This record gives sequence, structure tokens and C-alpha cells, in this order.
Amino acid sequence: MLKNLLGAMSVRIFLIAVIGILLTATVVNVLGQRDSRVNESRLRDQFAFDRIESMIRILEITVPEKRSEIQDVFKRMGSSLKLGAVPPKNVTALPAELENLNTLLVPEIADVISITTQGRCSARNRPPEHPRDFGPPPPPQPGYCLAVYTHLQDNTPVLIQLRYGGHRPPPGHPPERNPLAFVLALLGLISIIWVVASVATQPLRKLANAALQLAHNIENPPLPENQGSTEVRHAAKAFNEMQRSILKHVQERGFILGAIAHDLQTPLTRLRLRLEKVKDAELKQSLVNDLTATQEMVREGLDFARLCSENVDKNRVDLTALATAVCDDFEEAGHAIHKTLPDEAITIMGSAHLLTRCLNNLLNNAIHYAQLPTLTIQVKASRVLCTISDEGPGIPAQKLDNVLEPFRRLEDSRSRHTGGTGLGLSIARMIVEKHGGSMTLSNKPAPESGLVVQIDLPLN
Repeated sequence: MLKNLLGAMSVRIFLIAVIGILLTATVVNVLGQRDSRVNESRLRDQFAFDRIESMIRILEITVPEKRSEIQDVFKRMGSSLKLGAVPPKNVTALPAELENLNTLLVPEIADVISITTQGRCSARNRPPEHPRDFGPPPPPQPGYCLAVYTHLQDNTPVLIQLRYGGHRPPPGHPPERNPLAFVLALLGLISIIWVVASVATQPLRKLANAALQLAHNIENPPLPENQGSTEVRHAAKAFNEMQRSILKHVQERGFILGAIAHDLQTPLTRLRLRLEKVKDAELKQSLVNDLTATQEMVREGLDFARLCSENVDKNRVDLTALATAVCDDFEEAGHAIHKTLPDEAITIMGSAHLLTRCLNNLLNNAIHYAQLPTLTIQVKASRVLCTISDEGPGIPAQKLDNVLEPFRRLEDSRSRHTGGTGLGLSIARMIVEKHGGSMTLSNKPAPESGLVVQIDLPLN
């Protein structure tokens, strides 16, 4: 089942599109997160640089006596300032991801920098209590404490401590996303891709259906040539041109056969009149039998040619009543037929004359070549199944398809005492196909013997 599912063009396009989009989204997401962390780190570093530089400039333009007051101001802003500090010893090297910060600060505005956990930073004034009506207070923001040791222009040593990255998520941990939003977005994307795949493969399905209909009915209506994309219109034109060529070939074959059969009518009629002058009764009867067989072949040839070139005028036909009438005609002629017909009427669209001809040909074959023909009609879903079987020797399996071709006779496999033109089954199959159905031949399973002809017609 999976193999059949993957064989559909719409499923292939769908899977290719989904896999391609997911891979693209994954790559874009990874690259986006990396660029976001890099840009965030650069902005943090630049912000720290600007803030430290501003603090140093403020201290330099402030007289030494007032610098102690500025310390309190910086403390309320979340920074710690210590004048006259001793240079730190055993400074830990900065991590690799903070190398850009070291490049910005040293040696332009700082002598030495170090970074520790935020707990060692000087905290700002205690914030007001969180209102109870607004839920639990937010969790403390993670971050680091940046310590910068430098000298002012008057060589006063200064140690500045400030929070670094406390108001932003730490690097390497992207913000949490709502999984429901991700699922809804994925379902929406899959739906769009499925619609695109279905629309893209719809012309192929139409072309496949048209080809299937063409196999059963050469006169099926052509495809519209002004709908769809350029490729679809081109394919429709090519398909219609192929259908017209096949139809023309079939009609020409029928015209040739009909012309030959029609031209033979006149000399055969003259020959029949001249046979009346033959005085030898035995010779006369033999010639009359041969002439009758020839005329029968000409008549069936004309019928076959007409079916090749003519359209079927379809009307509502009660198939149950039609089959009953055909069986009654055979029974009146002394041929018993076992029939199994439904009680209710089965109505199909077709030609009563041609369907009668079809059943007559098949029942005649069953009577002439075998014994005890059986006719069964049943309805399955939207189809009508008509089965004609017998108890004869059947047909070799390798010749079941060939026997449906025109002028094919299998006397060796049926009976050496019967003749025929080889057009009976061909005409029956053509009538069935003209009605949008199909006819198949098969042998009964062993140990039984006999031929089974099954006709499948659409139910209207």
C-alpha cells in the first residue's frame, strides 16, 4: 500500500515540498539563532562600552571633592564605583565569546577587565514590593558582573562594576516558543503544500482518465484545449490529435470493409439467380449453401463496418425486459436457456437494437458451440454485470484475447461441424464498448469446463 501511495505524483510533490521546506526552515532557524546571538553579544558589548565610557567622562569632568556624591548616583543606577582602588590580582581570562568585549575596552578605556557572577555586583536600591494582585513576581534575570579597572586623566585609579547582560537572555538559550503555535503553523503549511500538489497533478489525472475512456470508447469527447497552463494545453492538443488519428484510422478500415462488402452484394445476387438454372440437385444445394455462407459473411461485414463508423443513439433501456424477450425468442425456437434475472427493472442508457444483437450473438455462440447456456444479470454498486456461460470445452487460455479480434475462428477448440464468419464476438465486444462497458472472456475453473463471457456496463 505504501508503494502505491508513493507512486502518486501528488504525494511525491507533497513530500518533496514538505522535506524541502522543513530543511530550509531548519537551516534558516539555525543560522538565524547564531546571527541573533552574535548581534546580541555585540550590542551588549557596545552598550557596556558606552556606559563605562560615559561614567569615566563624568568622573573626569567632576572635581575630586564631588566624586563621592556621584558614587551614590551610580549605585542607584545599578553600578558600583570605587575610587583609589588597588589593581586586581589573578584576573581570570575572559571566555572566548567575550573576546570582543575585551577588544573594545582594553586598552582604549580600561587597563584590566574581569567578569564574575552577578551575585558579586553591587545591587541597586531595593525595588518596591511586587503588587499581590498582579500574580507572582518575575524571576530574577540571569547575567554577569563586569569589573573594569582604569585610571582617570589625573591618574586616579577607579574600579567600576556593573551588570552585564542581565536584562537579556544568556547566549546559547533561545527564548521558549509556544508549541501549539508551531503545530498550527506546520499544519497550515502542510495544507497549503497539499493543495498545491493536488492542483499541480490534476491535469495528469484528467489526462489519465481521458486515456482510459479512450481505450473503451474511441468516440469519447475530446479534452478542452483552452484550459490550464501552456504545457497542459499542449498535452490536451496532442492527445486530441492522437484520438482523431485513431478514429480516422478505424473509420477508414470500416469504410474499406463496408465498400468491399457492399460491392459484393450485386454479383452475389446475380450468382444466386444463375444457380437456379443448375439442374443437378445435389450440386445446386452445395452451391447454394456456399453462397448463403458468403452472403452471411458479407452481411456481418457490413454490420461491423457500420458499427466502426456510426455513433450510438442512446435512450433509456430496460435491460431486464430486453434480456427476458431475447431468452423467450430462443425458447420459442426450441433452445432452453437457464436465466437468473432480477425482479426489478434495470435501466441503462443505450440502444435496444444493438444490445439485443449483442445478446443474440453471445447466446448463439453458446448454443452452437456448447450446451446449456446460462444468462445472469446482477447489479453491483454503479455497474451492471451480465454473465453468459456454457458447459462446452472452452477456449485455450492463450487464445482468449485473440478470439475477440475480427475474422478469428477457433473451430479446432470448439467444434469442427460449425462455421461462422469470425465477427460474432467482435461485434458483441464493439457494441459493449460503444455503451461505455467492457467484455471479457474466461474459462470455468477446473474441474468444470465451459466459457464465461462477462459484460460490465455502467448503470444509469
